[in-house]
Amino acid sequence: MNTKTITTIVEPLVKREIFATPEEAVRELTVGYILQQISSHQRQIAKLERKYGMNFTKFTQYVHERAAMLQSETLSPEQRQSLGRALMAEEDDWLDWKVAVEMLQSWLGLREEVAG
Repeated sequence: MNTKTITTIVEPLVKREIFATPEEAVRELTVGYILQQISSHQRQIAKLERKYGMNFTKFTQYVHERAAMLQSETLSPEQRQSLGRALMAEEDDWLDWKVAVEMLQSWLGLREEVAG
């Protein structure tokens, strides 16, 4: 997308005096989008924190401990199977959580760059 295309897209917003200039429109729309992304990732992180009652660092340790327990010889086959199923779901959540944390940090950094 080139500068002319961007100007064409935001020009109706300037004509209706929603924004003073095309540059202001692009900046404000970009900041708004960044804030939406930050909020989305914060909500996802908060949901997982509520679900597990801990932060991501503690959850990472918890998942590692559960994985080690799965290797333990003290579990019966039924316990091992049950733990294995639970651990698979927890590992899926761990990956989603990890991505949300990393993306949140990325969007927060981008917000600083755009605001600066």
